[in-house]
Amino acid sequence: MQMKTSWLSRVKLEALSALIVLMVLGCGQPSNLESGSEVGSPVSEEPADTSADPVTGDDAVPDEATDDALSDDEGGVESGDDSESDACDLGSGVAGEDVVLTFPWDGELRTWTLHLPTDYDCAPRPLLVGAHAYMGDAHGFQHNVAQIFDHINEHGYIGIFPDALARGDGALDSGITSFNDGTSHHDDGPDGPTCTSWSWDYGIFDNCGPEEEARYCRWGTSCSDDLGFFRALIGEVSTRWAVDPGRIYMTGFSQGAITAQSFACPLADILAAVAPLHGASANGYTCGPETKVSMIQVWGVNDIGINGHEEPSIDGLIYDGGDETAAVWAEGQRCDAEAIPYPTRSDGVWGWSCSQHAGCETGADVVNCQWDGNHIWGRTPTEGDFMWDAVWDFLASHHR
Repeated sequence: MQMKTSWLSRVKLEALSALIVLMVLGCGQPSNLESGSEVGSPVSEEPADTSADPVTGDDAVPDEATDDALSDDEGGVESGDDSESDACDLGSGVAGEDVVLTFPWDGELRTWTLHLPTDYDCAPRPLLVGAHAYMGDAHGFQHNVAQIFDHINEHGYIGIFPDALARGDGALDSGITSFNDGTSHHDDGPDGPTCTSWSWDYGIFDNCGPEEEARYCRWGTSCSDDLGFFRALIGEVSTRWAVDPGRIYMTGFSQGAITAQSFACPLADILAAVAPLHGASANGYTCGPETKVSMIQVWGVNDIGINGHEEPSIDGLIYDGGDETAAVWAEGQRCDAEAIPYPTRSDGVWGWSCSQHAGCETGADVVNCQWDGNHIWGRTPTEGDFMWDAVWDFLASHHR
């Protein structure tokens, strides 16, 4: 095969953004997308996202991280008042607010956001790990895309949101961030190629080796040890704050969803459930854990950014389809092969419907949801966060 001509990433991303905006407007999508307004954020308001690769839904500029390393409580953000600290040690956290912290891993000082709920009292709480999209960041995912700042406070769980590494220091690399999801470094696989002959070239991360140069399918994702970072971060948070070890959940949007899905296998010993939202593994690389991990996934039937029909997406990258992903998970959990309806409170909203592979021998649940959306978060002014409402109901009901 001849190597494809490398396009300028920024030009491609801007072109894709404009095209997807036009397609969204022309496909009768919800006119919701109040995703530019932040909910209860202690930091400054940021504009709504319009960037894409495929559409990230997350373009917020990363907040400046504090110098407060997780291993050192001094010199960082002050915790609550003295009386609260006497009753419950908040460490570097602040109840009801975001705190940006750092964590050294694999030669890098990684940043992440901790959100303790308002009523945090050192009693064990569920832990949600949220992974942002390509070109996104932790703050943008929590506030602009998922908009779950208030949800964390209302439902009393702990949220942690890691930041991916940036691609490089060049002008064209500005704002390009990515997790190493573990599946997007392949040209071919069990189901064939992971890209078309005309797929876009997203470039190479500085932290990748020379073997990436020879790859044909240039997904443009990081080669950092994000799996190790996530495991270590969950372990540290569980040590420093009161986490219920039986209720650790992981979610993500777009490339963050691919990360959540692919990490479920190697993290099956600590995760109770995962929720990949509008993201699927590279063609042929879905992993279905064989030990108990429940899964609810969401995909949009009109999604052109990450196609859920086992067809090439708008940029030529090929992902596993929604039904195929659920079937692989069901096989790993030893569930019924035939799916049956799975009722949720959001049924019928913009075509929302779910199915379930029941009877899993592991005791897990495997649920596959779809709706009449494009590559956007399921939210409308009249129906609210119908996607997250159904997803959180599922997560909160599952324990290890």
